[in-house]
Amino acid sequence: MLASAATAVSGQVSYGGNLTFETTINIDASQQYQTMIGGGCSGAFGAACTTNTLSAASQQEVVKTLFDENIGGLSILRNLIGSSAGATILPTCPATPSGPFNYTSLNATNQDSCQLTLAQNALKYNPDLYLYADAWSAPGCFKTTGREAGGGFICGVRRSNCTYDWREAYANYLIEYVKLYQQRGIKVSLLGAYNEYAYFMLLCNYCGNN
Repeated sequence: MLASAATAVSGQVSYGGNLTFETTINIDASQQYQTMIGGGCSGAFGAACTTNTLSAASQQEVVKTLFDENIGGLSILRNLIGSSAGATILPTCPATPSGPFNYTSLNATNQDSCQLTLAQNALKYNPDLYLYADAWSAPGCFKTTGREAGGGFICGVRRSNCTYDWREAYANYLIEYVKLYQQRGIKVSLLGAYNEYAYFMLLCNYCGNN
């Protein structure tokens, strides 16, 4: 436990030869910066399905160990909003942003890589679970490359030079994922449109107010 008073730590680190660095680190435990909302894990890329080979009792024990406040105490679950074949809520892209958009339900666990089941089980042990739904990529038909993997931009952004503007369609795609979870009684607390870029993360008013 850090003391409330400011302290200074100094020392030297040598990296072989004649390279030596010296620094002083000032720690003021009374000064607060960012606030952590908790710790968590992710079931993305099929990780949520890995326990399916276990018995029902063992599956529950794994989730309990992770999310029960008296054991693992995890409070955040990060979901992948899938965009690859077999793991997306939009198996077939429409020809234009006008649609139709034939979204699938989450009844088939492979459409969400077993993440719905993990969320449902986690909520049994932590009713206040903070669910962060994040897209690693938009569907390929929304992008300049035409492919889900390998980078690219959303058609419609500056200098994208696409035939159609898919930005609104992509926003609706993300919201549809939230709706599908709401239909199962699960609140999505945070929605992300791009992987790893914190400044693109969207605090979803829709998620909290509907």
